Formats: sequence, C-alpha cells, structure tokens
Amino acid sequence: MKLRILLTVCAAGLAAGLMLGRILKHEPSRPERTVHLFTDICVPFSRGQLSAPPEGLGLVRTDLLPRERRWTDPVSASYLLLDEHTCSISTNAPNALTKAEGDVLAADIEQVVAVAFPELAFDPKATMGDDVLFRAWMTGKVASPQRWGVSVYMFPEWGDASGSQVSLTLPRSNRQ
Repeated sequence: MKLRILLTVCAAGLAAGLMLGRILKHEPSRPERTVHLFTDICVPFSRGQLSAPPEGLGLVRTDLLPRERRWTDPVSASYLLLDEHTCSISTNAPNALTKAEGDVLAADIEQVVAVAFPELAFDPKATMGDDVLFRAWMTGKVASPQRWGVSVYMFPEWGDASGSQVSLTLPRSNRQ
C-alpha cells in the first residue's frame, strides 16, 4: 500500500513539474518565432553582420543548392534563406501560416520595422488581392538599385500552394 501511495505522489509531482516547466519556458507561437528570427538574423544582416549564427538559434542547415545558405527552423516550421541582398523567412504548405497567424505576424513585423528601419515608409498601394495579405515598407524608386525594404507576403488559403514570406531586401548598390 505504501508503495502505491509513493508512486502516485511521484507521478503527480512529475506531471506538475512538467506542466510548470512548460509554463515557465513559454514555447513561442509561430509568428513570435518568425519575428524573433527576423530580429536576430535579418536586422543584423542588414548592417552587414549576424549577431548569432543561425545554428545558435536552433536552426538546422539544409542547403539545397551549391553556394546556398538555407536553414530550417523546427519551431516555426519555416526556413531562412540568406543571399547577397536578401534575408527571408518562408513557410510552405502543409506548414503555411493561417490567416490569423499572418495578421499577427504582419502587425509584429510592422513594429520591428518602425524601430529598426524608421527610414522605411509603409506602402499603402502594396496590395495583391483579397486572398493575399501583403504589407511593404520601402524606400527608393521602384526598380532602382537603391530600392530596399521589408515585405510580408501571406497566401494562407491557396491549398497545396499556401505559404508566407517575410523578406528584407537590401539596396543592390550597398553590397557588391
């Protein structure tokens, strides 16, 4: 009888400890994680440096092509792609963000842009239809090498073609 009570107390303590651990750890939502990656990787990338290697943030290197720099994020089910002028974080079906997650992500990225890139202006003409969420903060003339900015592009209701992308595109004249 005493062993049964001891096992019950131990099991209850383990369950309580696991629940408390989850509460204290706070797993970020997918939009929160994407904003975190954008802030920790893309913002420093815009200044010519990375504050931490992507692997240090839990990303896994998954290059598909030679000379590619791609990482997969198991937390947000997204992938990070860095090239000479662009830092982007994307999702694809079946791991596309929902419309609600896209709305949260766009609002959070807008806050990051306001702080990290105050020189960028919101482009109210940046629309792509009713089934696409598109937000852009840009500067420089369209199609010029000096044009750069941040965009959030979501198409959550396209079935197998659903996806999202948050991109920072740098001016072509800045990096050679």
